[in-house]
Amino acid sequence: MDKFHKKNIIEQKKQAELIEKDEFADFEGSKAELVFLKFTHFLAKNRKSVFITLTSAIVLLAAVIGFFEYRQYLFEKETVTLEDLKLTHQKANVGLDAQIQSLEVFLQNQSTGRMELRVWKDLSKLYAEKGEFGKAASYLEDAAKKIDTPKEIKALYFYIAGNYREREKNNAKSLENYKIAATVIEPARELNGFKAWSYYQAGRLSYLSGDKQAAKQFLEKAVKLDGAESGEDVKLLASYLLLKLGKN
Repeated sequence: MDKFHKKNIIEQKKQAELIEKDEFADFEGSKAELVFLKFTHFLAKNRKSVFITLTSAIVLLAAVIGFFEYRQYLFEKETVTLEDLKLTHQKANVGLDAQIQSLEVFLQNQSTGRMELRVWKDLSKLYAEKGEFGKAASYLEDAAKKIDTPKEIKALYFYIAGNYREREKNNAKSLENYKIAATVIEPARELNGFKAWSYYQAGRLSYLSGDKQAAKQFLEKAVKLDGAESGEDVKLLASYLLLKLGKN
């Protein structure tokens, strides 16, 4: 009796499923109308869950939009604050130490993180003017690492940082920066002058560090660059070092 009852229940479920599947079997409209009819039928049967899902999606979207709008508001506010700060420095003829201190404080207090690149460049310039080339190089290296495009600017920052490191008497770090600059700028089809100097500086410091093979590779690249933009001075300097390498 129990088995028969269970079988009867299963049969009833199957029949109910068939009835549900055949609910629109006699519909004679277009496919678009049928789809719309099925959709409205689905909404009617599941209106509670659909309402909850839509409400959640709207709330989430509003939260995301609000977050980015608030971030943009903070960025614009901090931009104005920085401009006012620099204008005050200029009008009051504030000294290097005071300018650096105020920018350092601003850097620590800014909330979005989007002002870092700009402040790092300003601090690098001020520290270089003060003669603290290590700090100047450090900020410019941070800025260069954060830049993806344009590649030319990224390479230029590493090149200048290499110059600062050399003036700091840190030739190992200077060589690293020159190598990065040369590698970054290498794919560029123009700016042969900048390329040549990057290769030369990397080759020169490689030579001073005793890495003759690397020095030869960089210096040969500097010499082989075509175009008047590359300049004869750097080619002559690179050729002179290649001759010294040949003698050694």
